[in-house]
Amino acid sequence: MLHTPKEIADFLVKRYGTSPKGIVIHRGEFERQAERYGVDHNLVRSIDLELRSMGYILFDLLKERECVVMMNISTVMEALTEGDVKRAG
Repeated sequence: MLHTPKEIADFLVKRYGTSPKGIVIHRGEFERQAERYGVDHNLVRSIDLELRSMGYILFDLLKERECVVMMNISTVMEALTEGDVKRAG
């Protein structure tokens, strides 16, 4: 049975939500956990939209690196802020 993007997002938060820096999930592992073969950008985007309401973001790097990256939005914001300070200084 195929899981919905909401079910996949809930699973990812349960499994990886405690990671302080974020987690890289390779394509094969992501497909296995989602119980779907041939994960595409539309599915990743749908999961990303579900994760955002839970405070996470899913970066789609399937084409470039054959993986997706899940991070807490606050971690991303901290990294962006530090980058802004380094550029300004």
